[in-house]
Amino acid sequence: MKGPLQSIFAFWLILLAGCTPLYMWDTHVTTTPRRASVGVAELSREPVAMLGPIMPAGFQGFSPFLSRALIAAMSEASVRGIPTYETVNMINGQGLAAAYSELISGFVRSGILERERLQKLGSTLGTRYVLLPGLADFNQILIDRFEIAGLKMVRNRVITLRLWLQLWDTQTGQIVWESTGEVNVASELFLPQRVVPLDEIGQKLWLRMIEDNLLAEKTQSQLFLKN
Repeated sequence: MKGPLQSIFAFWLILLAGCTPLYMWDTHVTTTPRRASVGVAELSREPVAMLGPIMPAGFQGFSPFLSRALIAAMSEASVRGIPTYETVNMINGQGLAAAYSELISGFVRSGILERERLQKLGSTLGTRYVLLPGLADFNQILIDRFEIAGLKMVRNRVITLRLWLQLWDTQTGQIVWESTGEVNVASELFLPQRVVPLDEIGQKLWLRMIEDNLLAEKTQSQLFLKN
């Protein structure tokens, strides 16, 4: 029976391989109150520049995924964003690559964006506010749910992603809003090579972080209108 059973199971695996995996999401966000001087209308009207994500050693390859996910989340939240690649192009075009590098390396050492360089950056970009994103942690594990006749029928991939996001005022050199977020995603995989798109996970978490307090007025009014 082992041979026929394996054939049947293999058939079902091939059939189910074309199905969309089921995702289960669990998110948690902690956010500081947005400063009263920063209005929702201002964030929706004036462009907000994105700086390159701060990454731990060994995770630099995640930067393009998370950058695209963040600009997509900003667009979904109706916040005008200047993508990271455009920010970098404008900085490099003005010969400020070294100053930008020193600004970021200084942040990595001290947790502060130095005011003078930040003011120059804001002037170059023509924007008052910049978003500084960062990756705190990423982890994934595969869990076999059950096995029959030597065949692993279903696997769960559990992904944990932790992000942080800061909004800086380039004129004052102050952080005017900060958020940290964590998402756990469990997906049922019928084939181990199936993946959960990182940019999709990142976009959902970025959006939750942006809408939680940064755009609280807008979010609350939208919920009111829906009700």
